[in-house]
Amino acid sequence: MVEELSFLRYLAAKQAVDDRSLNAYVWDALGRTMADHSGRLKILEIGAGSGAMIERLLKRGHLRRADYTAVDVWGEGLNAIPDRLKQWAEDHGWSWRQVHKGIELLPPDAAPDEGLAVTMVVANALDYARHPLIRGRYDLLIAHAVLDLLDLPTALPILLRVLKPGGFCYFSLNFDGVTSFLPILDRSLDDLIEHLYHRTMDERLIDGKPSGDHRAGRHLLALLRTLRVDLLAVGGSDWIVHAVDGRYRGDEAYFLRHILHFVESSLRDHSDLPPDEFANWLRHRHDQIDRGELIYIAHQVDLLGKICE
Repeated sequence: MVEELSFLRYLAAKQAVDDRSLNAYVWDALGRTMADHSGRLKILEIGAGSGAMIERLLKRGHLRRADYTAVDVWGEGLNAIPDRLKQWAEDHGWSWRQVHKGIELLPPDAAPDEGLAVTMVVANALDYARHPLIRGRYDLLIAHAVLDLLDLPTALPILLRVLKPGGFCYFSLNFDGVTSFLPILDRSLDDLIEHLYHRTMDERLIDGKPSGDHRAGRHLLALLRTLRVDLLAVGGSDWIVHAVDGRYRGDEAYFLRHILHFVESSLRDHSDLPPDEFANWLRHRHDQIDRGELIYIAHQVDLLGKICE
């Protein structure tokens, strides 16, 4: 069992899982879209966490000429971005300098208009998007593993306003209704825990308002059409975590324990779940991680869209 849980460590462990789960077809379509853009790209990422998507795009060569705004309510994660990008720059021969509210990176032999400027903003994504000065400001909106935490019918129209006419949205790892822990311990109990866990997502309230959808992926696809967004590329991006020769890759055992923590904290004291049976289920699942036996699957959807002009 993990005695103290670190969300930063969870995000670091999660990065490798995300990297292999992202849909290659949608990711490649995003890369072509960014490469075809003339001039500096203005990018907004909501729920930016500790900057994994920025680093991911840098590795693919997509941010040589970009202004990147990283927004998150979690200041600790955003505060980790400058050091992360400094290290990336030093490892790849780029130069960097700290600036007010952010950091700038320059590739070797940069042309006058080249370089990446990253600004960190601690804010609620919807509050940020509602600001009059933000409307129509960005060429690309990124939301990675975050839209299932929002009430989509309310949130999407607000978020999409930040895009210029013809702007693009890249929404990745949108949870879509399947959480599986294998091997099965007790089918009826496993099914009950999955059902109740998903229901807590649908019933989640933040500041008294709905904030979650356990079928966000499919609902997102349908809703975007009503908001005049053309779907350019769509594909599955399932998390599948398993051991190889009895050992998990990297820090993925920790990732799995954190997933179990999410389930436990969501269902603790749930009236429809016998507490002794749930505690025993959790204990068995942690034991399976110790033995390298637990397999975890979460179904998710990636998409790239374009605002109709």
